[in-house]
Amino acid sequence: MRIQEVIQKTGLSRRTIYYYIDQNMITPRVNPTNGYHDFSEKDIQKLFLIRKLREADLPLADIRSILKQPRTTPFYLHKQLNVLQKQLMSIQKAISEMDRLTSQLPVCQSLDQLTDMLEETHFHPDDSARYQMKTRDAQLLAQYLWMTYLDTPVTEYQQFLWQKITNHTLEHAETDLKTMSRYLQSLSPEQIDATNINQYFRNQKIISLTEAEYPDFVEELKHSLLAFASDPLQQEKWNLLYQPVIHPVALFCVSSSGWMREFHPAYRRYYENTHTCCRMLKHFMDSPQGNDLKKTLDKALHGNCDVRTGYYGELEVAATFHKSIYALLTPEEIRAFLSEEGIQGS
Repeated sequence: MRIQEVIQKTGLSRRTIYYYIDQNMITPRVNPTNGYHDFSEKDIQKLFLIRKLREADLPLADIRSILKQPRTTPFYLHKQLNVLQKQLMSIQKAISEMDRLTSQLPVCQSLDQLTDMLEETHFHPDDSARYQMKTRDAQLLAQYLWMTYLDTPVTEYQQFLWQKITNHTLEHAETDLKTMSRYLQSLSPEQIDATNINQYFRNQKIISLTEAEYPDFVEELKHSLLAFASDPLQQEKWNLLYQPVIHPVALFCVSSSGWMREFHPAYRRYYENTHTCCRMLKHFMDSPQGNDLKKTLDKALHGNCDVRTGYYGELEVAATFHKSIYALLTPEEIRAFLSEEGIQGS
C-alpha cells in the first residue's frame, strides 16, 4: 500500500514514517518501477506498535529490541516503568514541598528567611518511594534472568510460582543482587540484545542435549575454558566482576532453581544437563588426566570460581564468558562502574 493509506491507518505523519524507515525500524519494499515504498500489513503493525510504545516514552532503541525479539517486551516495559516511576516520585515530592513552601512563605522578605525555610525542605523521594523503586528493580532483574523461559502462557500454578520467584528476587534486590541490578541498567539495549541472542541459542543447545551427547559437550567445555584461560582480557573482566556480580547471581539462580524447574520444563532440562556435564568436567579435572586443565583454570581464575557438590554452573559461565553480559564493558568501564557503586575493583 502507498504512504497516504499508511498515514490514514496509523495516524502518523509522513515525516515520522520516513524517519522510522531511515532508522530501520521498518523496511518496506521499494517498487523498482517508480521508486515508491510499498508498505505491507506487517509494516503497518510495526508502525502501530512503535506509535503506542512511543506514547509511553520508550526509547527507540528499546522499541527496536522489542520488534526484533517480542519475548523481551516485559523486560523493557519494566525498565521504562522504572524510569517513569522515578520521574513521577521526584515530581510528586517536588510538588508537595513547593505547595508547602508557597503556603508558608507567601511573601519572601529576605534571603535569610528563604534559607531557613529551605533547610527544612527535602525535594528527594522518601523511604517509601525507595521501597517502590526496589520492587521495580526486582521485577526488572527477574524478567532479565528468566527471560528465555517466559515465552508461553502460564497457568494459575505457574503464576503462583512466578510470584514466589519475584518475591525471592525482591528479598535480594538491595543486598547481593543490588550490583547486578545497577549493572543491567548501565547497559544499552543493543548490548543486552546481543547477549540475549547468544544466551538463547546456548540455552537451546543445552536443553536439547541427550545423554549420548554429554561427552562431546564436555569436550567442548574443555576447549572453551582453555580459550578463556589464554585470554588475559576476559580473565581481568571475570576477576573484577566475580565477587560483586557473577557469584551472587549464580548463587541466587541456584536458590531459585527449584521453583523455576517446576515453572518451565525446558528450564528443568537446561538445569539438569548443565549440572550433569559440568559435574563430569569437574570429575575429569579431579583426575590425573585433568590435572593440567585444573591448574590452568586455577591460575586464570585466581580462585574466583565456586565449584561445590551439587552446583557447578560457574564453569558454564566461564566457558561462555566472552559472549556473556559480563564481558560487554572494558576493564576500565567496569572499574568506573564499581567505583560508582562504592566497590573497590581488584
